[in-house]
Amino acid sequence: MLTPGSSALRQAGAKHYSVDSVTFPAGTFKLTGQSLHLQKIGHVALCGSNPYEGCEARSVVVRKEQIGFYATVCYEVPDERVSVTANGEAIGIDLNVGQFATSDGDISRMADVKVLEARKKRYARQMARRQRPNHKQGIKPSNRYLKSRRRFNRASKKIRNIRSDWHHQESRTIANAHQYAVVEDLNVQGMTQSAKGDADDPGRHVKQKSGLNREILKTGWFSFTQKLAYKAELIEVDPKHTSQMCHQCGCIDRDSRRTQARFHCVSCGHPDNADVNAALNILGNNPAMSGTPTSKKLGGGQVDTGKADMQYSEMHAPNTRPSNPTETFDPEY
Repeated sequence: MLTPGSSALRQAGAKHYSVDSVTFPAGTFKLTGQSLHLQKIGHVALCGSNPYEGCEARSVVVRKEQIGFYATVCYEVPDERVSVTANGEAIGIDLNVGQFATSDGDISRMADVKVLEARKKRYARQMARRQRPNHKQGIKPSNRYLKSRRRFNRASKKIRNIRSDWHHQESRTIANAHQYAVVEDLNVQGMTQSAKGDADDPGRHVKQKSGLNREILKTGWFSFTQKLAYKAELIEVDPKHTSQMCHQCGCIDRDSRRTQARFHCVSCGHPDNADVNAALNILGNNPAMSGTPTSKKLGGGQVDTGKADMQYSEMHAPNTRPSNPTETFDPEY
């Protein structure tokens, strides 16, 4: 049985804090039927079925989450068993705060997590009022502090699961119907930098910019494009003027975007949803549509058909609701 803080799960070199995970390469584990045998740990019971029956398992990563233990198994899967959409269809995707818009006219919004966010803030305030650990002074955390921290971690895990499930569901829906997914090549790190400035050049609207940064990071643009990249052929294009240009007449004017969600061209009078109009412009900027070489192509477009594709299957612990249920194991077995 894996226990929190055990030497097998402790990251080497960490003095006080560590990432509770360990990797088992080939030869240190054995996966047979509904049983997973890990070296120096023993047998672990599985729940569910193997999604890659007959394929070779190359490695296993076991990590401790707030609500249990998870194992990720890496399989070597032949190309003929990997389903890839090859219909030549392309779709433009506009990444926004809390939602994605596509050139097909669909707008997908993330589930409301305001209750969980408020719960996190309440638990964080509780932790601030209680005795926290201080390793330098030898102070241990109080039981009330540890209780609030467990609740805080549990709420954070729920929010991450909701966001990850949303990303997986939307990326799979897009990949099933389209071979190419066109998105903006955004510098998220630069977009979420602080506007605080310094003493010589103080920033403006710092509080508003900080709130925008949090909302962008909560939406998870990078995580969504990562999940989309291995399911479809991801193409990133220049985002310049995609939100200001009318996709009907090509007029570029910032006044055409009347509000955050409303677009009305000042030249031809074309009305549209601002995010859908941006997604259509992103699709139009796709170099593959015009037959010119793409500036950046990720995902399925770079896979060599002569090599086996590495597919990853995550095994979830019991009493959880995974987005793609595969195999699970019981740490108490």
